[in-house]
Amino acid sequence: MSISYSPCFQPLKVFPRSNRIRSSGAFTLNRRNVVACMKKSHEDTSLEAKVDFLLDHVKWDDKGLAVAIAQNVDTGAVLMQGFANREALSTTISSRKATFYSRSRSSLWTKGETSNNFINVFDVFLDCDRDSIIYLGKPDGPTCHTGSETCYYTPVDELLKNPERGG
Repeated sequence: MSISYSPCFQPLKVFPRSNRIRSSGAFTLNRRNVVACMKKSHEDTSLEAKVDFLLDHVKWDDKGLAVAIAQNVDTGAVLMQGFANREALSTTISSRKATFYSRSRSSLWTKGETSNNFINVFDVFLDCDRDSIIYLGKPDGPTCHTGSETCYYTPVDELLKNPERGG
């Protein structure tokens, strides 16, 4: 059996608590980029193993959450913002439906599960610090519960001029 080397989610800055991390065949030193991933077998290179590796390197907050933003792939409009935990991000990657973690209900929810206005995810991006997420996708219908295409339709200047509309 031959062992080949290929980059995984590069360049990935890692700030582990210990000096060395080993995950899914990858290794890195403290405050260094991931240098290589060893392919040991087909099982080790499965999507699940790669997703687990990715999830281990997201900077989750003290509650295990990161900001997750849904953005329209066609228009670039920010559709909505929520939070994701490991399971929500993993579910989004596998189902290709924008999935979030509800802080008020302490449970996962997929956008569109009650309205059928799903956000079909084409790609997922992490920011440079690996502490926020963008779900780049196409909505099946209005994103906002008000029926608007996006949850971001109220300009602050309008609210400052007409505070009674802030309701």
